Parts: sequence; structure tokens; C-alpha cells
Amino acid sequence: MPFRFVLFVCFVVRLTVHEYLGIGAGVDTLVVPSPAKINLFLEVRARRSDGYHEIESVMQLVELCDTVRLRRIPQGIRLAVQGANLPGGRENLAFRAAGLLLAEFGCPGGVAIELEKRIPVGGGLGGGSSNAAAVMAGLNRLYRLGRSAADLRALGARLGSDVPFFFGGGLSLATGRGEILTDLEGWIPHWVVLANPRVEVSSAWAYREISSKLTDGADQASITASIAGGCLPWPPTWAYNRLEQAVLPHHPAIRALRDLLREGGGSPVLMSGSGATVFAVTADGPGAHRLAARASATGAFAAAVRTLRSNPILRTGESALS
Repeated sequence: MPFRFVLFVCFVVRLTVHEYLGIGAGVDTLVVPSPAKINLFLEVRARRSDGYHEIESVMQLVELCDTVRLRRIPQGIRLAVQGANLPGGRENLAFRAAGLLLAEFGCPGGVAIELEKRIPVGGGLGGGSSNAAAVMAGLNRLYRLGRSAADLRALGARLGSDVPFFFGGGLSLATGRGEILTDLEGWIPHWVVLANPRVEVSSAWAYREISSKLTDGADQASITASIAGGCLPWPPTWAYNRLEQAVLPHHPAIRALRDLLREGGGSPVLMSGSGATVFAVTADGPGAHRLAARASATGAFAAAVRTLRSNPILRTGESALS
């Protein structure tokens, strides 16, 4: 094969990849993957004066992703959503994220956002927070703002407690109301099954419900003693979620799905965040796909996915998020 032809093919491939990631001068469009998270550990502590609760949580990215497409426009914000019945205005966190970043950093233009949803809405997987982070990271690249991940993390905390996590690595310990993050050493990818009985659970309701069950002097779980040198052991036999005590008594469909995953060999099996999604750790990919098919046969949303060691949001225009 002629050497010049090989060079030409390499150039075309490099140009295509750079166009997808938004690398290079004159970028007007960008595609950003927006991953889901699971809470491998979640303890809820005292309610704060600002209405939030102190928490201790271990959050892990998984490869189930929404897709965020951004395009520069002269002014304003336009948002179109596919795959879910979500509002396209200020009620949508992605819209508010764009408005906050454009105003905070004085961007000279606007953005058109296309949001393709695959992450179940109201499922405890952080889809809305991930979308907000993807929009902010993408706009940082589109407008060459040069803001670091730490800058965006601080700004994202003004939108919601989970948003800062999506500017970190694949695995983090979250404290405070969720905005204080310590990145942990990620594992090699492991298989988990995500299953959702196609119901939504309000996070605000779940935290109010658990508040009535927290009593002074009650035993509180902690994960910090299990962390050694920035690492946690796998499999997560230490997994725990305090919010199950509030949510499961009111949602038999979530309990039934959790039991199905346990009977199918998943271990541990736990609700993620405030639900309604539950996840099951499996030994391998074939086992994960069989268990996901079993859950799907009940009419639930189910997917066999792997954990992520790094954050695809930060790989979008890495030079702008160093």
C-alpha cells in the first residue's frame, strides 16, 4: 500500500475523531457522552440548615449514556429532547446549566442542545445531573473558555448536589451534601445489571421520608474505614443504601425487581440513589446479559453494562478540562 495513501487515511481518521470530540480550531458542533452513575454506598446523616442532608456516598460511573449534541448559535438557548417526555425549557437541568455557564463566563453566543435520553428519568442514576455536566463541559470546549474541571465542578454545585461528581473520575467518595468529592482509584471494568420497573421516585420525597426515620444516636454506617490508599475492594460486599428503608415499603415493584435480581444470582443487589433503579453485580458479561434479559421479560427497563474507570465527559476536549 503506497505510503502517501496510508498518510492520507491516517489524516482522515484523525480529522473525523477530532471533529467528533470538538478538538481543533473553529469548532461549532460537539457531541458529548453523558454517563449514568450508581451509588454503591449511601448513608444519610443529619439535615442541614439549608434543607439538604449530609451524606456519605460512593458513586461509580457506568457505561449507560445519554447523548448531548451542542451547536453554537448567535444567541439564546434551544433544547430538544428525544427518548423521554421531558420539558425543553428552564425546568430542564441541562437548559439551566447552559444558562448558568453562558452568563457566568460571558460567552459571546448561545447554544442549541439536542438531548437523546437512554438513562431512565427519576431512576436514581443521575441522568439529569450528568446531562448538566455534559452541557457545561461541552460549552467550555465550544467557546474555548479554558476552565478547569475544578472550575466547572464548583459551578455545577450551584445546580445540584450530584452535578459536581460528573466532573471527576469514574469513582468518587462524596460527602457534605454530595458536592465534596474525593476521587478514588478506579477498578478494571466490572459487569452490573441495571433494572428499573418504569416508575419514578422523587429524590426530595425520599429524603423527607428518611428524615422521619433518622433518630438521634442511631447507628450510622460509614465507608471510610474500608478505603485504603484511595482504593476500595471489589466485589462491593460493603454496598449499602440507607434510602431503601424509606423507598421500598412504598414501592413493591422495586422490591420485586430487587428480589428477582437476587434470585438470578446478582450479588450484591441494591437500589441506586433514591431509586427506582436497582443494580446487581455479576461475575461476568454472559451472566449479566442473562440476568438483564430475565428482568426485561417482566416489562422492566434492564441493561447489562460495565463500570467505567474514567469519565467520558472529561475526554471531550481534554485540553480544555485539564
